[in-house]
Amino acid sequence: MQPDHEDSVQVNKRHWDVWARRDWPYKTERLKLIKESGQYLEEFEPKLAPYLQDIKGKNVIVLQFGDGLVMLTCAKRGATVTGVDLSAEQIKMAKEAAAYCDVAVDLIEADCQNLPATVQSDHFDFAVAECGIFCWIQNPKTWMRSAYRVLKYGGILALSDFHGVSQVAEENEGRVTFRKSYFDQGPQTRTHENHVPPSIEFVWKLSDIINAAIQAGFKIDRVEEFYWEKEGTKAPLLPTDYLLVATKE
Repeated sequence: MQPDHEDSVQVNKRHWDVWARRDWPYKTERLKLIKESGQYLEEFEPKLAPYLQDIKGKNVIVLQFGDGLVMLTCAKRGATVTGVDLSAEQIKMAKEAAAYCDVAVDLIEADCQNLPATVQSDHFDFAVAECGIFCWIQNPKTWMRSAYRVLKYGGILALSDFHGVSQVAEENEGRVTFRKSYFDQGPQTRTHENHVPPSIEFVWKLSDIINAAIQAGFKIDRVEEFYWEKEGTKAPLLPTDYLLVATKE
């Protein structure tokens, strides 16, 4: 049985409000890189980097900004940046990080499946999202419609996310084990250690995301499935991530 949309949003909001500071130590060096050179994308998001080279003076919205590193990089490169995230704690951390990086960002606490009317329609040159997007989203179609609404005509959606296959399968020494079917889209309630509240997560096929973008009105420019190489390992058997680039027509 599918959870009620509002229930899943609130469950995941509580989860992230507690979980948000877990990566603060690793962020320190990455924030330093952004502050000093703005080259975070080239090192940590090389698939997105080519699409965010010439953004000075552009209006950029970063959806589900999470750790905020891509958002802060865009601001460091001279874009006028709006960041949206579900978690009040993520918003708080982003304010601290923006002050450290000496950039200004407009931060909005909201569900990206239903962006508030205060986020202008037909306004942004770029909508960006990365890694850890649709596993939290109950309805990719509403997410895509929201992204489409706020982009200008001719505006670009650029997103990089975990591949659905990587959510249901594990690879170990050349053997693949599936925890569940790639076609089983029932939500999963996950429990966590250290008194972190549970989360509700979803698995979406790559075709679900592509079709949601098409149905929203986007023209698909590029789709790429890829993997993150781990030092000293061979290429994996399965994709870990994908890139989708689309234009509002």
